Amino acid sequence: MRWSSVKIGLIVNPIAGMGGSVGLKGTDGRAYHDALRLGAERASHIAAERALALIGDDVSFVSAENMGSDVLDTLGIAHDIIPVTNEATSAEDTKAVAGVMKDSCDLILFCGGDGTARDILDAVGNDVPVLGIPAGVKMYSSVFATTPEDVHEIVHAFIGGNADLTEREVMDINEEDHRNGILSAKLYGYLTVPYLPSLVQSSKGTYEGAGEYEETDEVAEYVISTMRSDTLYVIGPGSTAGRIMERMGLKHTLLGIDAVFNRKPMGMNLNEAGLIDLVGRYDKRMLILGVIGKQGFFLGRGNKEITPKVIRMIGTGNIILVSGITKLNDLKELHADTGDPELDRELKGYRKVIFRYGRERVLKVT
Repeated sequence: MRWSSVKIGLIVNPIAGMGGSVGLKGTDGRAYHDALRLGAERASHIAAERALALIGDDVSFVSAENMGSDVLDTLGIAHDIIPVTNEATSAEDTKAVAGVMKDSCDLILFCGGDGTARDILDAVGNDVPVLGIPAGVKMYSSVFATTPEDVHEIVHAFIGGNADLTEREVMDINEEDHRNGILSAKLYGYLTVPYLPSLVQSSKGTYEGAGEYEETDEVAEYVISTMRSDTLYVIGPGSTAGRIMERMGLKHTLLGIDAVFNRKPMGMNLNEAGLIDLVGRYDKRMLILGVIGKQGFFLGRGNKEITPKVIRMIGTGNIILVSGITKLNDLKELHADTGDPELDRELKGYRKVIFRYGRERVLKVT
């Protein structure tokens, strides 16, 4: 169905993503205040502006005070306003605003992470299509655009009746467990999303068992055999990258960023500031990253401590990607969503992924 006119609701979680660069793994509860103390920027406002800058003038908008209306004001986009009495908004405000939009909007755009997606699901169920603008620290759900810039293309396909409406998974994890290195994602429910292949991300895949362990063991042995004694290696989160640390006999941060030099630990659970300080001390540096199962992200999901500034210091040509073959077989392409559109364009092309001892596969970064 082609729409003659479309009203879009915009909900921006003002604290989503603030914990990423400062290494807090999220902004629920006390982490929000910690993020402010550490100087975190309002990532969701930046992501929302990137998403809406190209949206065009063939839609009308409604948003809420302190939850997106300021973004529309910045972009000069006219909109109706839903009043919100709380300046420091909460999940209950998100649900209340979404509940109002459910009855008056054709599509709801929400900017945040998995926790925001869960709040939207609680409020609207499958009564109205929604689409997530990725801005959170963790985004394992399949209801988000791959990057903020992809939002306008999905919206225009929706308006033209060229996007399938499909039920997509809402996943969430316990942030306190996450901060303690325990990853336990679970299915929370389903939201209806306008879907375009490659432009809407998949849910994170989980791979367990002896076979996966043997695969990552081979990958680790190979990477270690190629390490140079004069180079700093920054090692990203995840079990595959973590196995490299284990095979060197070192402790590692499963869901954080570590670094080694000449097989000795130089830093653990580093945030952006720590990485910038450490990387700046070495002339030669490499970045080892795992690939998220089914999603294909190697930057921008679960490793936001590795910011564009850190990536540029290390060099886009100095990235080593690792994955077990079982996980790799589920992927057709790779993705990077660094928060810097220009850097994302530089990272596009073809990249090798190590999946066995001495074995690599080439995938396209789209």
